[in-house]
Amino acid sequence: MALLATTISLTESASAAAVRIGVFNANTLLANDDGSTGAVGIGFSIDFFGSTYSDLFVNNNGNVTFNAALGTFTPFNLLSTSTPIIAPFFADVDTRGSGSGIVSFGTGTVDGRTAFGVNWPGVGYFSNQTDKLNTFQLVLIDRSDTGAGNFDIEFNYDQIQWETGDASSGDNGLGGFSARVGLVA
Repeated sequence: MALLATTISLTESASAAAVRIGVFNANTLLANDDGSTGAVGIGFSIDFFGSTYSDLFVNNNGNVTFNAALGTFTPFNLLSTSTPIIAPFFADVDTRGSGSGIVSFGTGTVDGRTAFGVNWPGVGYFSNQTDKLNTFQLVLIDRSDTGAGNFDIEFNYDQIQWETGDASSGDNGLGGFSARVGLVA
């Protein structure tokens, strides 16, 4: 079963950030290109289209996966994969450049509910580029109060300035094989 998000809401506000600030930063993924964590506990179990997961892999390239880490940097058609993935911005993120933020993740609380989130704060693109930076976030919120394994997914965007890394046929962060957004079970 696959589902692809087709709408992205890009928001910019002078009074409030579009991402949840100050949470989900207990752990960091060191500056890297195409790296991932090992299996990380979510803090609750989710039923992702019939499969139950209590951990996931945080991938530098703007996504999380459930069965294994994903180092792929050129985004592929999410409808053509069997890899369970949640991708707020699947593209060639490169956090090695001076001025790029690094990926952070961890558990927290959203509206009194247990949550797990991943932050990509002011991240650059391949290769070591920081002339354009993206800030986005993934939040998984425990909704077991409505049924076993139920959860909400938030894709939060504060700033999107680039869409493609140089190795994905991009030029100056644009064109080529552009970022993918969505989820697949």
